[in-house]
Amino acid sequence: MQTITKYGGFKLDKNELYKIFYLIYNNPSFKNKDLILESGFGKNKVDNLKLYLKHLNLLDKLYKPTNLAETIYTNDKYFEDEITLWVLFYHWTGKESNPFLYYLLNELTDAKTKEELAKIFRSWSIQNDVKTDYGDDFVKGLINITTNSFLDSDAFKNLNIFKVQNDRYHRGIPYKVNVFLLAYILYNNRNGRTTITFDELLEEANNIGRIFNLNKEKLLEQIYALRDAGLVKYVQTADLQHIVYTYQEATLKLLDKHYG
Repeated sequence: MQTITKYGGFKLDKNELYKIFYLIYNNPSFKNKDLILESGFGKNKVDNLKLYLKHLNLLDKLYKPTNLAETIYTNDKYFEDEITLWVLFYHWTGKESNPFLYYLLNELTDAKTKEELAKIFRSWSIQNDVKTDYGDDFVKGLINITTNSFLDSDAFKNLNIFKVQNDRYHRGIPYKVNVFLLAYILYNNRNGRTTITFDELLEEANNIGRIFNLNKEKLLEQIYALRDAGLVKYVQTADLQHIVYTYQEATLKLLDKHYG
């Protein structure tokens, strides 16, 4: 059964994340005591910032920098580019990273209050083998940290991923989406396939439509944009629409093309 992480109650703060990321990236032999000394943060904060970095795919299971970390550090080490934030957000949406966020993107169909979200998330978790019987405050802690990262903090607020109206949470119209970001997510979800039908893409967890809140028509427009950029082929046969994966280089190079 999958567990959830409350991150010790520490919010996702971009500047704090960068500080620990910088120290780990440039000092791979550092132990926790070194990170505590150099950062000025307490042990609990350091531990939970490292968890964030792992769930954002900047640290691996051994808390060492990933290949994505190298790309981000080389091109945008202060996390200033909105595309960087989108990539970090995308990796945080993984079920193994943040099951509540995964639920929001893949299951939320209409606006809900935070209390309604907590209730429905618990029901969804039972059906999806996610452990939530820690006590009410634990689950609420993850929900608060996740929603605050879109609305109140400096992490993802400017991307307009979620909005609140009349105390109800709903998806916003996303900012700063470009073709290389779309391609990065499409190819990161590829899983060895050579093609995928448009209908299969619509149903895939964390697909580009769900990440960027695109309906069927808008998603098709983005597929056309990827085709026009030479990053996929779009083939229609009979009543099926196929996206053909034509890009053959490493997926991370798509981000390099953006950063240029």
